[in-house]
Amino acid sequence: IVQVLAAVLDRLVIQNASIAMGDPGQVTKFHAMKAPGIGVLQYLERIHKYASCSSECFILALIYIDRLIQRNNFLLTDLNVHRVVITAVLLAAKFFDDAYYNNAYYAKIGGVLVSEINGLEVDFLFRINFSLHVTPDVFDKYRAQL
Repeated sequence: IVQVLAAVLDRLVIQNASIAMGDPGQVTKFHAMKAPGIGVLQYLERIHKYASCSSECFILALIYIDRLIQRNNFLLTDLNVHRVVITAVLLAAKFFDDAYYNNAYYAKIGGVLVSEINGLEVDFLFRINFSLHVTPDVFDKYRAQL
């Protein structure tokens, strides 16, 4: 699931690259000054290895990322994809998994400060209007597409 999710996110970032060059849009808390030296696949593999999230967690993370994009006209780019991913996985783990790590641990996995992950979590929640619940139909649709 991690490989397919990485391919989907990479495709979005590539599609948005030309748009971002012409109009970078709004700079958010999720934006880094420069793109991290690790690819999306390697980043997701790192999260998968150390966070012990369920497969369902990664599907939920994609749904949350879609909600972020749709509700905010959010442009996923190489400058923000990593922070968006770690935040979406964190939220999905907290919402779905019975056992999950604290924000400090996720910050370490994601290569961000604890204060950053805390701020990113709150910002993400407000941007999706705290909409973490996913109906079984929507979940099954995403799982089938992955």
